[in-house]
Parts: sequence; C-alpha cells; structure tokens
Amino acid sequence: MKKIIILSIFILAFILRFWNLGNNPPSLDWDEASLGYNAYSLLKTGKDEYGKFLPLSIRSFGDYKPPLYTYLDVPAVALFGLNEFAVRAPSAVFGVLEVIVLYFLLKELLKGEEDKKKNIISLFGTFFLAISPWHIQFSRVAFEANIGLFFVTLGVFFFLIGFRKNKYFILSSVSFALSIYSYHSPRLIVPLLLLALFLIYRKKMFGKLKYSVMAAVLLFLLVFPVIKDMTGGSGARLNSVSSLNPNERLGESIKLLSMDKEDGDIFGVITHNRRVVYGLTVLAGYLDHFNFDFLFLDGDGPGRHHAVGMGMLYWWDAVFVILGILALLREKKETKLTVFSWFLLAPVASAFTTGTPHAVRALYFLPVYQIITAYGLYFLYFLTREKRKYFPIVLIFLVLNFFYYLHMYYIHTPPEVSDWWQYGYKQVVEEVKKEEPKVDKILVTYKYDQPYVFFLFYYPVDPTWYQNNWGSGEVLRAERNFGKFEFRNINWSSDQNLKKTLIIGTPDEIPDQTPGLIKNIYFLNGQVAFRIVER
Repeated sequence: MKKIIILSIFILAFILRFWNLGNNPPSLDWDEASLGYNAYSLLKTGKDEYGKFLPLSIRSFGDYKPPLYTYLDVPAVALFGLNEFAVRAPSAVFGVLEVIVLYFLLKELLKGEEDKKKNIISLFGTFFLAISPWHIQFSRVAFEANIGLFFVTLGVFFFLIGFRKNKYFILSSVSFALSIYSYHSPRLIVPLLLLALFLIYRKKMFGKLKYSVMAAVLLFLLVFPVIKDMTGGSGARLNSVSSLNPNERLGESIKLLSMDKEDGDIFGVITHNRRVVYGLTVLAGYLDHFNFDFLFLDGDGPGRHHAVGMGMLYWWDAVFVILGILALLREKKETKLTVFSWFLLAPVASAFTTGTPHAVRALYFLPVYQIITAYGLYFLYFLTREKRKYFPIVLIFLVLNFFYYLHMYYIHTPPEVSDWWQYGYKQVVEEVKKEEPKVDKILVTYKYDQPYVFFLFYYPVDPTWYQNNWGSGEVLRAERNFGKFEFRNINWSSDQNLKKTLIIGTPDEIPDQTPGLIKNIYFLNGQVAFRIVER
C-alpha cells in the first residue's frame, strides 16, 4: 500500500507539472524566450546568441544568467524543436525529480524514528510538495531557480547519506556545485547552508575527516570558474538587482547625517550611519518574506509568480506551519536544527535585492515549508487523539483549497495575467512572416520590453547569421536592430509617414481604425495588445 501511495504521489506531481505545459502559462516571457533561443544557438553553433563559445554565463538583456538551464535545454530543443514545451521541459522534469528526492531526503532525515512516524511524515511532506502552488508555478516555467532548488535538495540528501556511505559526500559537493551553476541565490545560500550543516553535524564530520576535506576541496574546484566569472561580466546581475545601491540608499542618509552632526545629535549620527541604513534595508527585505499576504493571500507583485487569488502557499498551510514548528521543537536536535537552519537561510539571498518579497529568489523556502506542514498534520492527527473526530473536516478543507487553486490557475489566471507573460508576440510574428516580403522595414515597439528575442525565437532566426549581425560591443537595453527589424518605441506623428514599412505598436501608440491597419492582436482578457499597420 505504501508503494502504491508514493507512486500515486509521483504520478500526480508529473501530471500537475506536464499537463498542457506548452499552453499554460499562456506565453513565454522574455527570459524564457532568451533561454530557449540560446539553447537553440548552442545546439546549432556551440555558441550563445552573442557568439561566445560554450559560455559560463549566458548574456541576456544587459545582465548575465547562470548557464546550466540553457545547457539542459539543448537536448529538449533538439528533441521537440524550438517551442514552448521544449523550453519549459527541463524545469518540469526537475520539478518532478524534486518531489522524488524529497521523499528519500525525509526518510534519511528521520532515520532512527519509528517506522510509522517516518513513513507518514515522508508521505505527507512529499504529497504537499507535489501539490504546492509555489512549486508547481515554477516547475511549469523556464526559471533557473527551480533547477537550483533541485540540486540544493539533492546536495542535502547526499550529505546526510554520506555519514553512512562516505562516497556520497563527493556527490553532495557535485550537487551543490551544480546549484551554483543554476541560479544566483544558491551562490549565497549554499555556503551558509553548508556552514550550518557543518556546525550541526561537526562531531560526525570529524569522524569522516578524509572525505569531508575531499568534498570541500572538490566543491571549491568546481565552483572556482564561477567565482572568477563573477568578478567580471556576470556580476552585473547582482549590481542591477541589489538593494544596497549607494545612489538610491545613501542620498537621504548623507543629508540627515550632516544635519545630525550640525545639531550635535549623537543618536542621529548612529541611526543615519550608512552601515545602519544598509543593515535595516537588508533586515526589512528579509522579514518581507514572512509576510502573511505574500505567503497565504496575494503572493508577490509580478503576475507571473503565482495564480490569481492565491498566495505562495495554501490557506491551510498557515495553521499547519504553526503546528509543525511546535512539533519540530520536540524532535531530536540534528533533525530540527537542519530544518530550521534551511528555513531561516532560504530568504537571505533575496533579502539583499530589490522588490522583496520575491517568490523566485526565495524559492529555497521549498521544500522546508512542506516538511514543516507535514509535521503539523502529523501532530494534529497522532498527538491530539481526542480531536481526531474533526480530522475529516480538515481533509475536506484541504481538498477544497486544492481544487480552488487548480480552478484559479487553469481558468482565471491565463486571461487575467496574459499581459505579464508578454502574450501576443507569437501571434505578431505569424502576421509579420506573411507581410515581410511586401516591405523594406519592420518597426516594432519596445513598450513591452525585449521584443527582439521573440522574433529570434519564433521565426526562428538562424543563429550563425545573427551572431554575425547583432552588432558589436555594448548594446543598450532599448536599442536592437538587425536585418529589416528596428526595435524602439513608436512616434506615430512621424512614423506614420514611413513608406514600405510594417509598424507594430501598442494601442497607446497607434490610433484605432488608422489607415493601413492589418490586424489587432489581443490579450486573453480581450484588450488590444498590438496593432499591426502597413504604410
């Protein structure tokens, strides 16, 4: 029966991540299109879109992405072609694998506990991750963070096994290294998590000193190219999203500090000191991730990061997380410290960035929330026996909340947030392909950001040709021209006078019923996304 249950959970995880994967979310966003086209470029030429051979960082829109997702996407693009399903397939695969690894991680973490308790908490935790709104959301999108999460979880799993089978310390190092090649957040979280694990299991590790040192050296050697690369171009991403930007944070502080010194206000001098300002900024960003609205009601700001009407977790998680924390406090020292350390370190990397709370950068809360929730449900059922008569009511509420989420995700979310997904570019490209032979120039608006990558992806543009024609040196974010294409915002008062030109703009840029209007492209909510005009 246990095998049937766990197999059913794995199948459910697969269905929730793969069903209609190419169509929901309703469109690729620009990051997904970039990952897909760079995988296509690597497949065809061994180079990224800028012509760099087998890069350690994927240059994209003025910043640099860790490379692993793009390389993992190469086989999918080779097998399925350059399309939405192929771009998202690696994330879905690793999302399912994450669910599987969690089951075995929990079995290892709970080793020494009675079989009944170990089996029930392992099954609960695995099931909760399989149906997690947060995890499903990012398993169905080509976001590198999801790959990084899998390798972090795998790294912890191999680390725990290493105390029984020494060679797994080596595999743990490889897994943690791969997480660092996957996404930016593990570059801060993994060293801190490893430090915590060392402190928690230090007595055992000193008994495995040879393998511990070998694993540490191997990890350093594997990530050294990343460390070296971060001092160059790839550090641009951190600078672009950091909340500790002096230009933004220190102006007011310097002014107030000057006034404090003139007034002889010693307390003000201390509180307006830049170190205090930075510290409070990071602390505020960190605490944002425990916001009730973010976790249980509304999620974070971007519509791409959660289903409408839902937070990152289920409503019932709020109760079980509290119960789970109480239950964990009663666990053996190593178990509770491992879970709590992971839980407290998960949002650290995101705390240093703008736009907190941020569901992508803080994805490393998973699968810890599900582990804690599993403890909470176990605590409710098995440790409060007199309350068991209410348990069916609890289960009904869980099931209703789950089906509410599925309804919101599949029915309401696509039309309500299709604009967040840059919906309409695929339809625009289909029309442009028909009209291109008739015109000398194709002018595309930049209002929705990064339009060029959708034309590279959906045509698709030959990578060898593009590598030789994209330009050279630095390209400004809002300037990109190649072939017949020019990408910039539309100035209708002057651009309407262009000849033999196809103009693609927003309804704010191009008037309704303008002469030469070929077609309107609509968002899924019925609003006009683009107007296509031939002059």
